[in-house]
Amino acid sequence: MTADQRPVLVFDVNETLSDTGPLHGVFEELGLPGPLAQTWLSGVLREGFALAVHGESQPFAVLGEAVARSLFAVHAPDRDVEEAVRHVREGMQRLPVHPDVAPGIEALAGTGFRIVALTNGSEATAEGLLERGGVRQHFEHVLSVDDAPCWKPAPEAYAWASGVWGLPLERALMIAANPWDLHGAARAGMRTAWMDRHGAPWPGYARTPDLRVSGVRELAARLCGDVVGLRA
Repeated sequence: MTADQRPVLVFDVNETLSDTGPLHGVFEELGLPGPLAQTWLSGVLREGFALAVHGESQPFAVLGEAVARSLFAVHAPDRDVEEAVRHVREGMQRLPVHPDVAPGIEALAGTGFRIVALTNGSEATAEGLLERGGVRQHFEHVLSVDDAPCWKPAPEAYAWASGVWGLPLERALMIAANPWDLHGAARAGMRTAWMDRHGAPWPGYARTPDLRVSGVRELAARLCGDVVGLRA
């Protein structure tokens, strides 16, 4: 297989590679219930998606801070609001990767697949995550929708990324923990793999993924068996 024949494995970052569980502790350090972390993260995504409907975009950090301020107006932290906002931002920037990520990416790295990341977050945050996880060297590109017309799951985000890695979307596999991301990728023409670490039911309203795996190590094992026919 020559370099220009290799398919592209496209990893989402937030929740797919990063373990957002520690965000619960970040909110608890503010004197707030840990589950508010998921409320905050879902709110950031909601605002990003709302802008994408109109072909507009704002950086994750801008939306994250705005959503945090709104949340803290209802659930008061134990400190100054702006200090609390910084605490959440810094917590997001020091998240670890899931335990399966490093061995799984290592296994994929020697198979001939090209590996890239595509995130709705910032490039710097994704780069830091992959560096801490010890896998940055295996990613050909770390792409942020900050440079795209709008956020995933809008088709323009995937199309923009395809232009960067230089292969049509049909030659790429989108790997994500979030069904909304995979539904958008499938509609854009990509193959999809669901990173289902919790045994959750797949939502019937979304396009069924081509693969369903429990982590990156299983993904590597499945792809080495050429399950979805991605090898040219």
